Amino acid sequence: MGKKLIIVPFVIIAIYSVRVMASNETIFFDLGVFALEEGNITKAELYFKKALAFSPENPQLLHYLGKTDLASERYDSAQKNFIKAWNLNPELESLAFDLANTYFKQKIYDQSALLFETAIQQDSNPEETVLAHFYSGLSYFNKKKYEKAIPHFLSAAELAPSLKNKSFFYAGICFYHQHDWDLSESHLKQVKMHAKEISMRRIASKWLKAVRLQREHFKPFDLYCKMGLSYDDNVELYSPDIDTDKDDFLNTALIYGRYHLVNEQDLKLGVAFGHYQTTHLETTEANLINSNLIFYGIQHKESFQWMTELSPSYFWFDSDRFLSRIQWKFRLACNIDKVILPYISYTYTYDNHFQDDNRDSNRNGISLGLLFMFHPDLYRFQTFFSSEKISSAHQDHNYEISKAQFNLNVFAHPLCTFKTSARYGLRDHEHINSIQHIKRKDKQYNALLGFEIPLHIILKGLRADISYQWSKNDSNIHVYDYRKNLVALYLTMSL
Repeated sequence: MGKKLIIVPFVIIAIYSVRVMASNETIFFDLGVFALEEGNITKAELYFKKALAFSPENPQLLHYLGKTDLASERYDSAQKNFIKAWNLNPELESLAFDLANTYFKQKIYDQSALLFETAIQQDSNPEETVLAHFYSGLSYFNKKKYEKAIPHFLSAAELAPSLKNKSFFYAGICFYHQHDWDLSESHLKQVKMHAKEISMRRIASKWLKAVRLQREHFKPFDLYCKMGLSYDDNVELYSPDIDTDKDDFLNTALIYGRYHLVNEQDLKLGVAFGHYQTTHLETTEANLINSNLIFYGIQHKESFQWMTELSPSYFWFDSDRFLSRIQWKFRLACNIDKVILPYISYTYTYDNHFQDDNRDSNRNGISLGLLFMFHPDLYRFQTFFSSEKISSAHQDHNYEISKAQFNLNVFAHPLCTFKTSARYGLRDHEHINSIQHIKRKDKQYNALLGFEIPLHIILKGLRADISYQWSKNDSNIHVYDYRKNLVALYLTMSL
């Protein structure tokens, strides 16, 4: 009987101690929640740690300690506490949402998207459910999974009017990437019209311009026509046997069309046809006709673009002189922050002169270029260097030609584009000429000034192009010297 009386006080003390510990744990937890709501993160963290000292495996305490880490942007620490709590009780209210946030902040979008989806399914907090839709959409958006992002943005816009403009903005961009131009334009117009922030309205306007450009870019076909009249004060025939010191008017006609057989965002395969013709009013021996068929492929991969072309073509200089040409071209370009575009291209050409076998040749050319678009709405500057080696059947026609050129387009006014270019070239023959008995070396100069005026008022896609071109060739064989001035007026049409 005495032993039983001794045990009873110990039991009472133990029960009391447990209750005191539980009470302390609750008190510290409540104080921590209050401090967290007041924005005192340091105090909240201290109280939650004191509560955890009484119950280290309490998932709710771990969750709230992780909240203090999340508020302090200690995402790694927050993630560890949230995962511990998740392993103990994955159904805990708001836990999936908070854990998703840590992954989102660390740009681990695969995990954040899945956890935001889980938070949406749990639907434990209406406000968090709306945000989960929005951030789940952003997660998929950053992973370029636009099809999955769209329903989340639309749900966020429907559930929370305050998120409507932002959600419609991102939804519009998603539709843009899916090539659904109508829906993209519709959502972006809503943002442009109703967004309170001026910056958002401006960005929406830029994306609307991009939509209009992509409508044109993704057309399955392009058609380009050019017609004009030029005056040449020295028609150059590249022949020492014919007097080239002539002036003449000439008509120019060009038609070019292509069709994308495969018309994807990152891949285009198709066929094109071009026909170019110049007709001199008096110097008929200088008339030129060129017809060519082109098979092409263009592929984009991140910031890189590969382009290849195979083009058989025919040239007629007059009724008695013509050649066939087969050309293969490969080009690799890189887009650096959409500001600088370096590229390299290689071209192989085989020429077959039907009337003069001595001129049959293989051409190998390489070009290196840079396109600068620091202010693409104001100007575009391009410079490139090219080198081509021609190996002919007869050694008189073997030579190398190197050229350096720059182009500058200045968008001086919405109704006027100013264009200028300059080129310098060297033509160096390999062998002593069998007729002149010396090696031919030429220096070539070329400059162009012009401006372009859109004529949209008359017809959409119609433009007028006026240009002046000066050319000069200095050769150590003086029969090849020439200087010419060319003034031209062209009308161009793009469909």
